[in-house]
Amino acid sequence: MELKSKTFWEMEKESISYLHHNESSWIQQAVLNAVVADLERNENELELAFKAQDANNPGGQVAQKNGLRGTFFHNIYRLGRKLSFYAKDNGDKVLLNDAAISESGLQKLPEKEALIKSSNIIRLGNEYLEKAAGYGITAEEIDGLTRVLSELETMQPTIGVITNDRKSARHSIETLTNQARTLLDKLDDGLEGLIDNDDFINGWFTVRKIKGRHIYKSVITPKEDLVN
Repeated sequence: MELKSKTFWEMEKESISYLHHNESSWIQQAVLNAVVADLERNENELELAFKAQDANNPGGQVAQKNGLRGTFFHNIYRLGRKLSFYAKDNGDKVLLNDAAISESGLQKLPEKEALIKSSNIIRLGNEYLEKAAGYGITAEEIDGLTRVLSELETMQPTIGVITNDRKSARHSIETLTNQARTLLDKLDDGLEGLIDNDDFINGWFTVRKIKGRHIYKSVITPKEDLVN
């Protein structure tokens, strides 16, 4: 849909350019002037909408976030295994239950739930930091996971805003494209009806990429008929 819309926009720009280069053919017609002015305003607004759409592409941020999530959940799982190891070694059934988590389970959870679960594992790691120091849990590990968790929590609403802005721009593009179709359709009728210049009209429909327009030719009476 985006490629189709941009192709239409290019045609609209070419149509406006053609009109400017051939103003002498239509400029005296006030009704045509009004439609051309509306078309120019439409094209300017369409350009802004395309720029807004391109500026609000969350693709790169989504890819970055997905990579960050994958590494983060793997490290949360490893922290959970250390806590489970400590719990089993020390008969701490409450901790063993609270630390129970699978990496695939985290990946499958809705994002908000997965981050809450991860936050709980980080909290347990911090709580048992001194007791489980011999099981490979470090302050640097806890601090690092805390920073990544904060980053992921910040990225989610940001990406949501970007996505909504992009959707809004796409809606504007659809609306403006429909308006442009109406204006161009008016010009098709107006130019062909008001302008008696076949070269200009044929050029217009070539730019508009409309095929199959009927071209009227003068009827030449054969010489023999004139003699008769």
